[in-house]
Amino acid sequence: MKEVLTEASKTLVDEFLLNLKTILEQKRFRSDLKLIRRHSKLYRFYIKNKTHFLFIHASRGKEFFEIPSPGQEISHFVSSENMDWVVILLKEPEGKNHPLGFLIPRDDFIKKSGFAMNRMGLMRIKKKDLSLKYQFINWDTFFQLLNL
Repeated sequence: MKEVLTEASKTLVDEFLLNLKTILEQKRFRSDLKLIRRHSKLYRFYIKNKTHFLFIHASRGKEFFEIPSPGQEISHFVSSENMDWVVILLKEPEGKNHPLGFLIPRDDFIKKSGFAMNRMGLMRIKKKDLSLKYQFINWDTFFQLLNL
């Protein structure tokens, strides 16, 4: 069962990335999206002369996400003051090509550091603990949360 969930999560992330590239091309944004660390699903994303780091994770169950700690993963690149990073938590979308999930900016993620850790050192984030202000239901709300 766990293998099926992992494959479904990978498919969801792959579809999100493909649709993101398509939408950016349609909006005529020049962007560069590059995988930096496969294990933590960390991507570097250049758009409008600004660098973002995106941690993209899909739900492993109906009620929670398990992710590596972003702070540990990002510290290897540049000082935290000089970077913009967000955690993207994807849920299975209801409509094709419409993203659904939560986008949590760095500052808000650090403030809400009360997420539980499991035995493997992964942060366990329950959907009920996420604020609706972080939720995106389409590409417009996704880009609004990214301030693009």
